[in-house]
Amino acid sequence: MRRFDQATTQRTTTSHPLSATTTTRPLGQSAARRRGRMVPIIIVISALVISALLVFVSTGLNFLPASFFHSGTHATTASAAVGTQKIVGHVYFMSSGQIHQDTSQGIVDQVQINLTNIPSPAAGKALYAWLLSGDAVEGQSVLLGKLAVQHGIVNLRYTGDQQHTDLLDFANRFLITEEDAGITPSIPPLDKSTWRFSAQFPQTPDPLDSVHHFSQLNHLRHLLSTDPTLKKLGLPGGLDIWLFRNTQKILEWAGGARDDWSRQGAGLMHRDIIRILDYLDGLNFVQNDVPPGTPVLTNPQIARAGLLEINANQEPPGLLYHVGVHLQGIVQSPGSSSEQHRLANQINTAINKVQALLEQVHKDARQLVTFSDAQLLQPPALALLDNMVKNAQDAFMGQFDPATGEIQDGITQIHFAVARLATMNVTVAA
Repeated sequence: MRRFDQATTQRTTTSHPLSATTTTRPLGQSAARRRGRMVPIIIVISALVISALLVFVSTGLNFLPASFFHSGTHATTASAAVGTQKIVGHVYFMSSGQIHQDTSQGIVDQVQINLTNIPSPAAGKALYAWLLSGDAVEGQSVLLGKLAVQHGIVNLRYTGDQQHTDLLDFANRFLITEEDAGITPSIPPLDKSTWRFSAQFPQTPDPLDSVHHFSQLNHLRHLLSTDPTLKKLGLPGGLDIWLFRNTQKILEWAGGARDDWSRQGAGLMHRDIIRILDYLDGLNFVQNDVPPGTPVLTNPQIARAGLLEINANQEPPGLLYHVGVHLQGIVQSPGSSSEQHRLANQINTAINKVQALLEQVHKDARQLVTFSDAQLLQPPALALLDNMVKNAQDAFMGQFDPATGEIQDGITQIHFAVARLATMNVTVAA
């Protein structure tokens, strides 16, 4: 068993999912020196991540069996059911970016409403939008706001409350009511004659899931809001945010190790390589890749969930594999839409590419961690470091396609695409 380095168990903080996180300073290194080498990484991440948000294009192999991502019984049934009701728009769950790794706040704390063909309310009346929970006894509700109808179009952005409450953690329904314009309601009316439009996430358990009986809503919450496996490890939030954070750290440490080569800092380089293996393997398996007695140089709580699947049926599962399991669940669950099938297929393809890139980072790190200080400062080590940085960068930011001029298939694109899975189709209220 590896011992923990007490100097590195301090928790880190994240103020925005696209900003670089702060790491605990390695022993024997000045704070000024560590900050200096991080500046280029922060600039690169800030610039390229913004461009990466503009597109999500996917081709390639499947990370999960192809049968899970093509039309099946549930997909056909869902499409037919939606086809009987005219969709007037969508409700999207979004993040303000005001997140912290100690809570799930800020991950899905905002809502965007886009509707068309909406008739104006009667004189003296107004339309109000609500998020609701499914609890019939102690149900929660949030008034998203009064809707302004302009030429049949409604666009409203709910920016959340001061606590950045995780909305998906409780909400599963959306409702638009028509009520008095002069009095802002505090709770949605029970009188269904005032209900105009509605939407909800499917909650029918998957009949093929004989173990957990998860519904589509369950899978979405595991990905975006709260995952029970991570919660047991003391990691709040869904799988997606931890996949994003931890892959970003891999890039940060890979870039730091290469910077240390130019400064002839073999000791610092060695520590960053160990950190990379901590996060890729997870604490249950990393001892197989590092010299005996190597200390844990990352937050041991976070490192318990590795990025890669080292052994079949490992507990906890690797984050990439675990995300793939819930993508499979969404597609397989009753009520999944054709758009969710398409998007899950794209995410699945991107995960497969990231998996291959991080496996190459893993291979290089395993080789580098065995080098002596003298070997780490030689040109062969630099070649491995350059390769490791390139693969870590492509895994997190995506790869530039010169043919299309677009950035494709990285964790950044996966992060925003997973959020798009949590979309409700709005129809006339029944």
